[in-house]
Amino acid sequence: MTVAETFSFADARGLVFSEKRNSPMKPPVAFTDPVSVAYKYHRFHPGLVEQLVSIYRIMFPHNAVPDEFYEHVVRKLDENAAQDQAFSCFLSNGVDALNHQTGSMWTSLSEEARLQVLKRAEQTSFFQRLRSDFVVYFYSNPAIWPRFGYEGPSNDQGGYLHRGFNDIDWIKMEEL
Repeated sequence: MTVAETFSFADARGLVFSEKRNSPMKPPVAFTDPVSVAYKYHRFHPGLVEQLVSIYRIMFPHNAVPDEFYEHVVRKLDENAAQDQAFSCFLSNGVDALNHQTGSMWTSLSEEARLQVLKRAEQTSFFQRLRSDFVVYFYSNPAIWPRFGYEGPSNDQGGYLHRGFNDIDWIKMEEL
């Protein structure tokens, strides 16, 4: 399986809805149009892209989330690498080190073997950088929020106090 070179920032329906207005929300500044956008990698070759997406899939296993959201993070890394040759080498060397540790290509390993390799690499600067970049680029992407039930910031809608602050239906009052 190869990694696609297009990415859609849209949710499954193509829209992000506001519960309050039941209408499409205004996309945040710098939000990419929810149509597929062709992306040409500046520094990363397809094999590196595939391996990085695979690494992220093991580090952050959201089975219901399509690869396109993981590819979004790799694209952000590629944009950074295009500006900083040392960062490009750092990522490439990190993936090479994982491949060397295993004695084969990362993508040829079983899921369990990949997990074990990453557990051994947890304290490395490579792992730490991948983790921190993923958290920033993946979870701050407004297109992923509906998949996790997050409606986004509430300040433009009057806050959470009167719109969902106390609507937890999985805790029964008598249990409190």
